[in-house]
Amino acid sequence: MDKITQNIIDHSLEYASELLNDTKQCYPFGAFIDRKGQVHPLEFEIEDKRNIPNNETVRDALTKYCEEETKLGRMLAYGLTYEASVSLSEDESPIETIAIDIVNPNDTELPLYYFPYEFNRNGTLIFGDTFAVRR
Repeated sequence: MDKITQNIIDHSLEYASELLNDTKQCYPFGAFIDRKGQVHPLEFEIEDKRNIPNNETVRDALTKYCEEETKLGRMLAYGLTYEASVSLSEDESPIETIAIDIVNPNDTELPLYYFPYEFNRNGTLIFGDTFAVRR
């Protein structure tokens, strides 16, 4: 894993942890690496607070924006982070995860990263073993 990918994961996981600890939810957001190698947060601007879009709409809008910015050379790489329920086998119930989907032109074989989490009885956020799935 290159440094750009690791920086996106580190930033995204830190922010997702803050959101989960504060709200017990993680709405979709992004992180990107600029031309100087710095990581920046990226959130969807909600103009009408009475008409909040669903998570899929937010992810689609963030993806479109990041694809355009990458093509224009303003972003070197980006990652989109969101909650995902994942079944590890047919016999098991789905687990809650934070998914980080990274696009890095320097590393075209990137998997989709999953960070399982739960809250213990005291309300403390606990992450399980990270796993990744090839596309």
